[in-house]
Amino acid sequence: MRLAIATVLLTELAALGCAGGTRRFPLRDPLWQDDDERPFAGPPSEYWSPLAWDAADKTIFLPVSEALSMRPGGEAWNVNALDEVPDSSWFHARAGRRPLSREDLAQGACKGRAPLSTDSEWVVVSAKPNGANPGFVIEAADGRKFLVKFEVDQAERATAGDAIGSRVYWAAGFETPCNTVVFMKPDVLRIAPDAKIEEGGEKVKLERRHLDPIFEAAPKAPDGTFRASASLFFDAKPLGPWTYEGRRDDDPNDVVPHDDRREVRAGYVLGAWLNHFDAREQNTMALWIEPGEKGRGFVRHAMLDWGDCFGSIWEWDALTRRLGHSHYLDFQHVAEDFVTLGLLRRPWHDVKLGPSGRVLGYFDADHFTPDAWRPGYPNPAFGRMTERDAAWMARIIAKIDEAAVDAMIDEAKVRSPVTDGELRRILKARRAKILQRWLGRLSPLTSPEISAAEKGALCMEDLVVTTGLSAPKTRGYSARGFVGDSLSETAVAAPTISGDGRVCAAAPRAAGASKASPKYVIVDLFATSPGFGRKAPARVHLYDLGDALRIVGLERPGDDAPPRP
Repeated sequence: MRLAIATVLLTELAALGCAGGTRRFPLRDPLWQDDDERPFAGPPSEYWSPLAWDAADKTIFLPVSEALSMRPGGEAWNVNALDEVPDSSWFHARAGRRPLSREDLAQGACKGRAPLSTDSEWVVVSAKPNGANPGFVIEAADGRKFLVKFEVDQAERATAGDAIGSRVYWAAGFETPCNTVVFMKPDVLRIAPDAKIEEGGEKVKLERRHLDPIFEAAPKAPDGTFRASASLFFDAKPLGPWTYEGRRDDDPNDVVPHDDRREVRAGYVLGAWLNHFDAREQNTMALWIEPGEKGRGFVRHAMLDWGDCFGSIWEWDALTRRLGHSHYLDFQHVAEDFVTLGLLRRPWHDVKLGPSGRVLGYFDADHFTPDAWRPGYPNPAFGRMTERDAAWMARIIAKIDEAAVDAMIDEAKVRSPVTDGELRRILKARRAKILQRWLGRLSPLTSPEISAAEKGALCMEDLVVTTGLSAPKTRGYSARGFVGDSLSETAVAAPTISGDGRVCAAAPRAAGASKASPKYVIVDLFATSPGFGRKAPARVHLYDLGDALRIVGLERPGDDAPPRP
């Protein structure tokens, strides 16, 4: 059976072994790599996603269709035995699974790639001189292509959004372009002889007059430079966006519905953090990768474009105030306002411009409620996100600490001290709210291991402590064990916590256990403190092999009920 299918069926297969009781995990290593990058004859067809249709479909038609079909909810399919997401063509665990250096976090997808030089000629091959963020495509002296975009209003916000947003999503585990902030002068440009632009519905030769409006609208620094975002083209064939629901019929590796993928669902939490309300399929890209034989490859999935983040201001102020708090057309809010005659007090009624004025718009932390955040229009994967999906992403964000946030913001090269300071303050405060919300209901204990240094004890990291949400002295820890086929409860000594936030407990052993006759063991570790008082354990499943214990599974029950045989 293909590993991709095994990933999908992992939970169901484990449950079948103990119908009616606590599921038991098989004696094998957790799946860490999904086999969904197997080459096949292609490429698949290109997909075009019209914005107007997608907005209407996700706002009206898809919700009606799902309501009529009564599609049940449920947990994500692609979760391994340790409650984690295996690496795949969609996701490669980074911050959540291994320490990242400051350089890793600062460079993101740009690591190992030479920066775009402003000292050599840029050849303009196409242009988009209008829109919220006008720009053009250039070919650098080394042959690489970049999309270069400028800001018309809110100087430094959109370019900072692209630089920081791409690094946050990369650190979390997504494929992103290399986005950098550059300062350039128009004299570095040369227009390619065959460059075209659409004018009056026709393709005409691109001329300097087409570029002039960009520089007339964009803010100009005293030294004559213009601030821009440069996004390096992927070294792959673009196939258009990927969708937030369903599967591709022409991709045999695509076996998990996109809205049942944990990483896609939990993108909601990252979107809420940055107020990336434009998280829609048009800001994604499917890439055709050919690792060897020409014509045979696989599809990789990337995220794009964070220029909407950090307080985008639109012409209609009443709508601008709602961004992140309500959909463009939000039937639930419309109905609530109709029933209450508009007397409900909403967050957007109270938002105000902060110290940075229009630059960061209404982007703030005071009116931010993590699980009440909404994108511009409904996202089908976000709508299926469960508490477990969100808690998984919160555990990743816990690893992107405040120093990491600073490193990413440094790469945005924000020259205004006020804007720079506000970005740091708001992003850290919103991060703290996300951690407070999603590390408090399910267990925040993570990364189980049998520690040789602790004489074979079971150890886990307490993210509430390592993120500074609670001091170690305020936390209370307890444990209980269950052994053998009958899962007989046995006492476990009170766990201890070390200075680095590791909680360790001596796991119970099973009489008569050996490699030839392994015995099943379950350990529940509890951690509580003011503000995080719900007593839900981290439930670790192990086998006693006689001379050692082996971890095979991790669950996070929503209550403290003991496991059942």
